[in-house]
Amino acid sequence: MARRKSRPIVRKVRRKKPRSRSRDGENIPWRRIGWTLGVAAALGIALWLIWPFLQAGDRFGAGAADSPSRLYGRPLELRLGTPISAQALSQEFEALGYAKVSGRSPRGPGEYRWLHSGVVAHLRTHVTADGPRDGGLLEVGIENDRVRSLRWRGESVRRARLEPPLIASYYGPQRAERRPSELDQMPEELINAVLAAEDATFFKHQGLSIRGIARAAWVNLRGGEVLQGGSTVTQQLVKNLFLSHQRTLGRKLREAALALLIDLRYSKREILQTYLNEIYWGASGSVNLIGVGSASWAYFGKRPGELDLCEAALLAGMIQSPGNYSPRRHPERAVDRRNWVLGRMAELDWLDGELAESARGEPLCYEPRPVAPRGARYFADAAAAEAGDRFGVWELADTGYQLFSTVEASAQRHAEKAVGWGLGSLERGWEKNRKASGPLQAALVSIDPTTGAVLAWVGGRDYSTSQFDRVSQASRQAGSAFKPVVYAAAFENGTHAPSAFVEDAPLTVALAGRDWTPQNNSGEFRGWVTVRTAVENSLNVPTVRVALDVGLDEIISLARAMGVRGRLSAVPSLALGAFEVTPLELATVYATVAAGGLRPPVHSLTAIVTPGGTILSGQPLPDPVRAISAESAYLLTSVLQGVMDRGTGSGARHQGLHDPLAGKTGTTNDRRDSWFVGYSPDRVSLVWVGYDNNSRTKLSGSRAALPIWTRFTYGVRPERGYGGFDQPRGIVTAAVDPLSGELATGNCPTYLTEVFREGYVPGRVCHLHADWRNWRFDEEGIARERKRRWEWLRKIFRKKNRGG
Repeated sequence: MARRKSRPIVRKVRRKKPRSRSRDGENIPWRRIGWTLGVAAALGIALWLIWPFLQAGDRFGAGAADSPSRLYGRPLELRLGTPISAQALSQEFEALGYAKVSGRSPRGPGEYRWLHSGVVAHLRTHVTADGPRDGGLLEVGIENDRVRSLRWRGESVRRARLEPPLIASYYGPQRAERRPSELDQMPEELINAVLAAEDATFFKHQGLSIRGIARAAWVNLRGGEVLQGGSTVTQQLVKNLFLSHQRTLGRKLREAALALLIDLRYSKREILQTYLNEIYWGASGSVNLIGVGSASWAYFGKRPGELDLCEAALLAGMIQSPGNYSPRRHPERAVDRRNWVLGRMAELDWLDGELAESARGEPLCYEPRPVAPRGARYFADAAAAEAGDRFGVWELADTGYQLFSTVEASAQRHAEKAVGWGLGSLERGWEKNRKASGPLQAALVSIDPTTGAVLAWVGGRDYSTSQFDRVSQASRQAGSAFKPVVYAAAFENGTHAPSAFVEDAPLTVALAGRDWTPQNNSGEFRGWVTVRTAVENSLNVPTVRVALDVGLDEIISLARAMGVRGRLSAVPSLALGAFEVTPLELATVYATVAAGGLRPPVHSLTAIVTPGGTILSGQPLPDPVRAISAESAYLLTSVLQGVMDRGTGSGARHQGLHDPLAGKTGTTNDRRDSWFVGYSPDRVSLVWVGYDNNSRTKLSGSRAALPIWTRFTYGVRPERGYGGFDQPRGIVTAAVDPLSGELATGNCPTYLTEVFREGYVPGRVCHLHADWRNWRFDEEGIARERKRRWEWLRKIFRKKNRGG
């Protein structure tokens, strides 16, 4: 048998699948990639959950840094002898938001009592440029409208200051009002009320409360409405600080994770304090109330530490739904919710049952206060600009700075009222039916000439419709309001005196190949008139003659020294104010005269304090600059007092303003600009009236600006009136005949007591009424001579009667 050939044994080899390779031939480890992606996803989710927590460090605490910066006015300072009535002092406390009580002494901060013998007030803890100042009881004894005694915390003192009034707040886009408060400053009733309403087990859980969620669901189910929330205080804080209010599963998971981390990282007191400073409590006007500090002020006019039980329960009840439980919109709901909070506190044994029942029977406690001041918005912009220029603080919105200004809150209120009243009166009268020109506008600025401090500032009639500040940004022709600079230059170089005569006759001046002929407003000429008469009646032609005598370049130099910064040209019309200045520049010119020739550094701010309490140094104010001599300033003031007594400013006298004030009207061509500037030794106030588009008007300085100035000046008038001007050395007085300008004699029908520089008194007696027997030309001599002549006449009449 043939041998069978053997077959080769073929083994079946299991083929391996080719491993994936990248383009460069390397193998890709899919399992490793999967694990890596999983870990990365987990880390990403974890990071997404806790990312807000990593940035939360500076959000816990009192939160002063993100509060709006605030602008404060000058605090009222009381000294022994300060002229003020008890009624006026009471009005100051009312403006500060103090509550008036009767029949008892003030028990808590923010209360005052008006007595016939004075005022007793419990001052609140408040901010100052030197840091926080504690409150206490202030007793002010007043007699005959003067401060006769001052007692602070039971001890006699020589002076005391009230808290500075809030002028403005600088909000960010969210317009969030924040007034951070420390937990230690909050009453126990407030803390218990909030926890009773929102999270009774706050101090027991670790950020989440399963029992609280279940209990809230059961209570809400039984009540048929949302009576309790399941979220803890920590969860609510997380939601307000870091998350949106959308009800999604992702947000709830993130909220829970962050709540646990926050509870691990911060103490319960830190969490609760931040919560009370960050929770939303409704709105006041267009401002959102964030935190208990802003809510307690908006709804009760108090700080958190001043809240009583009913007020604390009302605020706690509002947290769940500020709109539904608003005491202003829904007072009945607010009371019911407050009573529920009181009952809940009693249920938790945090409040005595009888006390809770008594509090439930009280009426709605609601005394709203404005949170954001509505006035002084032009001044707030000016102060913000100065904060940047002098202190380097350019961002004020929600940055927590405290700005202390020079403005007087009462003067600012009077200024805004006077402007509104004046423009309304003019539009109902002289400027009726002139709407095609746009609304009639005005500017008012008041300055302390001794320091340059701004006391009041109104840049227009309505900030909401126009933010253009007419005090510092509007360049308008000065008109006759510039004439005092011309006469100041004449007095300074000795070419003229108040009694000197100037010709009021037709005048033609050649200018650039053309003739210029100035005219008086009346179109008439009076012949020879004194400088005093020319100023009192605002005569144009004599003023141009004086300017040409003095020299136009010299007048420009003096105007610069007195505060004018705009363009000036050496043309004859310069004397009549045919150039543009801002009201602030012109007010500075008059402040220089009122200060005896020293130009003061005009400013709005005294100090800025950072959120951390550091006082910024800033650039120091420059020293006052001597622009004219004290003698020239006094001569000019004497002449401008005549404007008030007999001239274009005499309308103020008819309104009862009889103080020894000085001032000057101003009216430009076609009556486009109306001015009045008046002053005392301690206040210079300017008013401008006109249209923004420079339209013609039917107005004048005495018609438009003077009434507004008078109303304002009378409103801020001191209790004892405005003081007079001190006569400086180098000034003498002499009696002169008003017709000749020479020394008066007993034969002169009338005479005026005129002021002169030493050495410039007229050297001859009146040639119109000269008599060889009259060589005494001072006031005493003239009075003695008149008395002698009167006695002589009486004797003659007696002899005739006897003979008859």
